[in-house]
Amino acid sequence: MRTNDYLPELNAGPNLLPSAAAGATLLRFILAAYWIVHWWYKVGFEGMLATESFFIKQGLPAWLAWFDISFEVVVAACLLLGLYVPLICLISLPILFASMIIFAGNGFYFPLGGIELPIFWALAQIVQALLGPGMFRITPPKWLLRVPFFPALGP
Repeated sequence: MRTNDYLPELNAGPNLLPSAAAGATLLRFILAAYWIVHWWYKVGFEGMLATESFFIKQGLPAWLAWFDISFEVVVAACLLLGLYVPLICLISLPILFASMIIFAGNGFYFPLGGIELPIFWALAQIVQALLGPGMFRITPPKWLLRVPFFPALGP
């Protein structure tokens, strides 16, 4: 068995343009950039003390801020490398859903601190999960677990 035998075929659908894989790749890199910038805002710009304080103000434990930023690094790395893209996009949705709940009181529009951006970001994550990783992804090493969760969500 070759290592690429379990990777889904690119452009498997009959109605997809030949550039669909490139579009999926571009979306994947854009989402990775969003996660990196979001992480940097929490860690580098605001600082972890402010991030912990924000979590505590929301009634969440301070350790969850550290878990959150660590998880964001994993999400960004997986998106950049093209590893487990559909699964990563879906399991990162709770962070975006939580931000929608937290900022719902600010209304819809982003300039007022509303939920416009988290909704769009979550929808883009769902689209990426449906599209798959696209091109320019690494082949997972054999020691890295294959996700038997759902065949379409493979590495």
